Formats: sequence, structure tokens, C-alpha cells
Amino acid sequence: MSYLLYQFIGWFLLLAAAPFFLPSYLPKPRREELRQRLGLHNPDRLPQGGKPRLWLHAASVGEVQAARALIEEIKRLLPEATMIVSTVTRQGRNVARQQLGDSTYCIFAPLDLGLFAARALRTIRPDLYVCLETELWPTILRQAEARNCKLALLNGRLSERSQRRYRLIGGLIEKTLRRFAAIGAIGPADAERFRNLGAPADRVTITGNAKYDLAAAQPAENPAARYRAELQLPAAAPVWVAGSTHSGEEAQLIGAYRTLKRELPGLIWIVAPRHLRRLPEIEALFRAQGVSFDRMSAIAGQVRLHDVILVDTMGELAGLYAAADYIFCGGSLVERGGHNLFEAAVWGRPVLYGPSMKDFAEAKALLEEAGGGFPVANAAEIASRILDWAAKPEEYAAAAEKARAAVLNQQGAAKRQAQLLRALVAMPRPTTG
Repeated sequence: MSYLLYQFIGWFLLLAAAPFFLPSYLPKPRREELRQRLGLHNPDRLPQGGKPRLWLHAASVGEVQAARALIEEIKRLLPEATMIVSTVTRQGRNVARQQLGDSTYCIFAPLDLGLFAARALRTIRPDLYVCLETELWPTILRQAEARNCKLALLNGRLSERSQRRYRLIGGLIEKTLRRFAAIGAIGPADAERFRNLGAPADRVTITGNAKYDLAAAQPAENPAARYRAELQLPAAAPVWVAGSTHSGEEAQLIGAYRTLKRELPGLIWIVAPRHLRRLPEIEALFRAQGVSFDRMSAIAGQVRLHDVILVDTMGELAGLYAAADYIFCGGSLVERGGHNLFEAAVWGRPVLYGPSMKDFAEAKALLEEAGGGFPVANAAEIASRILDWAAKPEEYAAAAEKARAAVLNQQGAAKRQAQLLRALVAMPRPTTG
């Protein structure tokens, strides 16, 4: 009954919303997306041959990163496999196409209604359907199982809040979880919550977070020296990078910069906003506050004039983290949920972040437990912590080593998950309860 109610509600919402969203799909560039959301695919465009056929579902950009790490390991263990990756969002599909290469076919996920799910499964014909990070769509899982497609949930995370919500549909969620032949949870707490919702205990294992494998993979050449040279950063100058900042944070960080500049006159402050569309807003703020700055793009081939650098190009943050002495991760002094701390810690730098870290609570906990992550309540605490490190280089060096170790200790999740899939390919389909 719960499944029928789910279908009824789904169809009702689709029909009610259709007059509003269908016109946006009329332009030709959007028609392919509409067809795929309705489960329609051109068989000639799908990968041909190759067994097993793996369909990985990654809802958006974050899950695509997990898919990227996992696919690299799958290629090593199952080189003959054909891989299809589906996403819910357009941004996720665009990132998947950019990062996963031509060997992976990237599509939009079908709407989770019987007709559309059946169409997609009939055309794609997967041998294994893999959900990444608890993207649970009951209809497609039910129909995939009916077609003798094995099911796995990998990189599985389940917060206490999500667990409480799922309990409201207890019967449906328990049946859905029991369809999985294997569930690879990120950590012990996630595994326990899956079991509490009805997942068979013997099918739940702890495999870690595949995203951390990407975070720990450094380029063969450390970019720190190149960035220091390009930005004309003196060897003795301490460099503070505020990465992925959001609206409201730069205004707070100016106070920290002024405090630090008084005590560390050679300090260079690099500000890398999360969204480049905010550059005019930040520039106006800096001018109003009397903060002189250079745009990063203006320094190339020129002379750096000021000790504040505003990053105005994409794809620079990892290299800037490598060149930094002190790092603050943004989206955390305002209610944005934070950003990936491991991108900074991988370079052997202790990381500072504000109280809003709900989207990266696991990375926060791992770094704090290791002694490489440091929460701060406000900009004054940022300045205090950096000055303390500057006065006690031995403590700073120890925290840096711990930050790097915390990242390295998380490596191997993608390999463990790929091994789970390889074993699953050889297993008979589990019966459901």
C-alpha cells in the first residue's frame, strides 16, 4: 500500500506541475533532457557491448565526485565493464560529462514513476545499479530488481535527521533497503542507521568515503612554488588563504586581516570567493573599507601592488591552498554548511572553519579528532589562532602533520567499494524479504 501511495502522489504532482515546467523544455537544447527524464533513450547512442553494464546514479555534483573516484577503481578491477552515470541536476550532468570522459555515458535520471523507470531500464539493460550517497528511488530499484539487476548502495551516508524522516515511511523504506545486495556505508554511525531502518545487517559494511580518495590525490608536481612565483610572494611572507568565501564572510574577515597585518606586517591575504559573480560586491566592500587589493588575473606579467589578492579565475583554489601557510575554509562563518576541508588539509595545512559545517560534518570530525582541524566562532578567533601558530612554529608543524595524516588515513574507500562491486557481479541475486 505504501508503494501504491508513493506512485499516486508522484503522478499527481507530475500532472499538477506539468503546465508550469513543460514549457521550459520546448527549446531544442532542452528536449534531450526531457526525453531522458521520461525514460526515453536512443539505443544507438548508448555504449554497446561490455559486461557487466553498471549504472551509477549520482544525484548532483557532490555524488559525481564519488562516482569519479569509484569509476577509476572499477576500470582497474573490471576493465571490461560498461558504465552509465545518471544525475538529477543539470549541473551534475555537466560536471559528469566534463570529468568522467568519453568512456562513461552520462544521462539524466528518469522520473521515479513506473512508466518512465521501465522505459529507461528496458533500453539501458544494466546488470548492476549503484546508488551513491543514499539516493533512494523506490520505483527504479523495484523494477531493476524485477529485471534481475543487482543493486548496491555505496558511499552511503545517513544523518540522524534523515533517519527520522525515513521512519515516517518505515514500510516503504525497509522494503527498499532490503532490495540491496550490498550497502557500503561511509562510517559506523551511518551503517547502524541503515540497519535500524531495516537493512539486513549482513549486507551492510563500512567502506569509507570515496570522495576522500580524490582529495588525497595530489598532482605529481606541487604547485606551491609556481603560485608563489606567479603572485610574487616573498619566501618569508606568511600567506593566509580564505577559500570558498560567501556573502557576509569577507566583511568579517577584514577585521581579522587588519589584526594580523599589525602583528605580521609581511602577511599576504588571498581571498577566493566561492562564486565569481560576487566579485563586484567584494570589490565594492574592499573599497568602502579602505582595503587595497589586486585582482589575481592582473598580477600575471605585471607587478603585484598590494598585499590583498582577490582571486577572479576558476580552478585556482587547490594550488593556492598548497602555497598557503594559513587556511580558512569559507561557507562556515555564515549559514552555508561549509566546504570540503580535506582539499586544504591534503597539503599538510591545519584548517580553520566557522560553526556552520553541517554539509561536511564528517570531514570536520575526522580532522578535529586527528588534531588538524580547528573550529573558530568568529574572525577574532581566526586572527588569534594564526598569531598563536606564528609564535609557536613547533605546534603549527605538528598540527600540519596531523591534518595531512587525517586525509591519508581515509584513502582506499573507492578501492574497497570497487572490490565490493566485483564480488557482487559474481554473486547470485539476493532474495528480498
